[in-house]
Amino acid sequence: TIAEAIEMHRQLIDQFGGSSGLRERARLEAAVFRPQIGYYNSLAEEAAALMESLANNHAFVDGNKRVSFAATDTFLRINGFFLDVEPVPAHDFITEAMGKGEFRFGLILDWISRHLKPLESGV
Repeated sequence: TIAEAIEMHRQLIDQFGGSSGLRERARLEAAVFRPQIGYYNSLAEEAAALMESLANNHAFVDGNKRVSFAATDTFLRINGFFLDVEPVPAHDFITEAMGKGEFRFGLILDWISRHLKPLESGV
Protein backbone atom coordinates (compact mmCIF):
# COMPACT_ATOMS: atom_id res chain seq x y z
CA THR A 1 0.00 0.00 0.00
CA ILE A 2 0.96 3.64 -0.24
CA ALA A 3 1.11 3.95 3.55
CA GLU A 4 3.39 0.91 3.81
CA ALA A 5 5.75 2.29 1.17
CA ILE A 6 5.92 5.62 3.01
CA GLU A 7 6.62 3.87 6.31
CA MET A 8 9.24 1.65 4.67
CA HIS A 9 10.92 4.78 3.30
CA ARG A 10 10.90 6.42 6.74
CA GLN A 11 12.52 3.37 8.32
CA LEU A 12 15.18 3.10 5.61
CA ILE A 13 16.08 6.79 5.90
CA ASP A 14 16.24 6.48 9.70
CA GLN A 15 18.50 3.43 9.42
CA PHE A 16 20.78 4.39 6.53
CA GLY A 17 20.50 8.16 6.29
CA GLY A 18 19.44 10.52 3.56
CA SER A 19 16.74 13.11 3.07
CA SER A 20 13.20 12.22 4.02
CA GLY A 21 10.09 13.32 2.24
CA LEU A 22 7.70 12.46 -0.52
CA ARG A 23 8.40 14.36 -3.73
CA GLU A 24 5.17 13.49 -5.53
CA ARG A 25 2.43 11.20 -4.23
CA ALA A 26 1.10 10.46 -7.73
CA ARG A 27 4.45 8.93 -8.71
CA LEU A 28 4.33 6.67 -5.66
CA GLU A 29 0.74 5.66 -6.38
CA ALA A 30 1.61 4.80 -9.98
CA ALA A 31 4.54 2.65 -8.84
CA VAL A 32 2.63 0.81 -6.11
CA PHE A 33 -0.43 0.12 -8.25
CA ARG A 34 1.44 -0.88 -11.43
CA PRO A 35 1.81 -4.59 -10.51
CA GLN A 36 -1.92 -4.76 -9.78
CA ILE A 37 -3.20 -3.79 -13.23
CA GLY A 38 -3.59 -7.39 -14.40
CA TYR A 39 -1.14 -7.06 -17.28
CA TYR A 40 1.60 -9.28 -15.91
CA ASN A 41 1.73 -13.06 -16.29
CA SER A 42 3.81 -14.00 -13.27
CA LEU A 43 4.80 -12.95 -9.80
CA ALA A 44 8.32 -12.24 -11.08
CA GLU A 45 6.90 -9.84 -13.69
CA GLU A 46 4.81 -8.06 -11.06
CA ALA A 47 7.88 -7.76 -8.83
CA ALA A 48 9.98 -6.39 -11.71
CA ALA A 49 7.29 -3.81 -12.49
CA LEU A 50 7.20 -2.71 -8.86
CA MET A 51 10.99 -2.48 -8.56
CA GLU A 52 11.37 -0.57 -11.83
CA SER A 53 8.63 1.93 -11.03
CA LEU A 54 9.68 2.62 -7.45
CA ALA A 55 13.29 3.22 -8.49
CA ASN A 56 12.64 5.22 -11.65
CA ASN A 57 9.59 7.29 -10.65
CA HIS A 58 11.61 9.11 -7.96
CA ALA A 59 8.56 9.59 -5.75
CA PHE A 60 10.75 10.22 -2.71
CA VAL A 61 13.33 12.95 -2.18
CA ASP A 62 15.97 10.28 -1.44
CA GLY A 63 16.16 6.51 -0.99
CA ASN A 64 14.17 5.47 -4.06
CA LYS A 65 16.50 2.57 -4.91
CA ARG A 66 16.43 1.34 -1.31
CA VAL A 67 12.65 1.47 -1.22
CA SER A 68 12.44 -0.31 -4.57
CA PHE A 69 14.46 -3.27 -3.30
CA ALA A 70 12.82 -3.42 0.14
CA ALA A 71 9.27 -3.14 -1.22
CA THR A 72 9.94 -5.76 -3.89
CA ASP A 73 11.41 -8.17 -1.36
CA THR A 74 8.44 -7.59 0.96
CA PHE A 75 5.99 -8.11 -1.92
CA LEU A 76 7.68 -11.39 -2.82
CA ARG A 77 7.73 -12.60 0.80
CA ILE A 78 4.02 -11.88 1.18
CA ASN A 79 3.53 -14.13 -1.84
CA GLY A 80 5.76 -16.97 -0.57
CA PHE A 81 9.07 -16.11 -2.26
CA PHE A 82 12.21 -14.09 -1.58
CA LEU A 83 15.27 -12.74 -3.37
CA ASP A 84 18.22 -14.99 -2.57
CA VAL A 85 20.93 -12.35 -2.87
CA GLU A 86 23.32 -10.67 -0.46
CA PRO A 87 22.93 -6.92 0.16
CA VAL A 88 26.13 -5.80 -1.60
CA PRO A 89 25.47 -7.59 -4.93
CA ALA A 90 21.85 -6.37 -4.85
CA HIS A 91 23.01 -2.80 -4.24
CA ASP A 92 25.62 -3.08 -6.97
CA PHE A 93 23.09 -4.39 -9.50
CA ILE A 94 20.64 -1.58 -8.87
CA THR A 95 23.24 1.19 -8.63
CA GLU A 96 25.19 0.14 -11.72
CA ALA A 97 22.08 -0.36 -13.86
CA MET A 98 20.62 2.98 -12.73
CA GLY A 99 23.94 4.72 -13.40
CA LYS A 100 23.95 3.41 -16.96
CA GLY A 101 20.28 4.23 -17.53
CA GLU A 102 19.57 0.52 -17.98
CA PHE A 103 17.36 -0.16 -14.95
CA ARG A 104 14.43 -1.34 -17.05
CA PHE A 105 11.80 -4.05 -16.84
CA GLY A 106 13.55 -6.74 -18.93
CA LEU A 107 16.87 -6.46 -17.11
CA ILE A 108 15.13 -6.40 -13.72
CA LEU A 109 12.93 -9.38 -14.61
CA ASP A 110 15.98 -11.40 -15.61
CA TRP A 111 17.76 -10.50 -12.36
CA ILE A 112 14.72 -11.29 -10.21
CA SER A 113 14.16 -14.59 -12.01
CA ARG A 114 17.74 -15.65 -11.29
CA HIS A 115 17.43 -14.83 -7.57
CA LEU A 116 13.81 -15.79 -6.87
CA LYS A 117 13.40 -18.66 -4.40
CA PRO A 118 10.38 -20.06 -2.56
CA LEU A 119 10.19 -19.42 1.15
CA GLU A 120 10.55 -22.59 3.13
CA SER A 121 8.45 -23.21 6.22
CA GLY A 122 9.84 -21.35 9.19
CA VAL A 123 11.76 -18.71 7.17
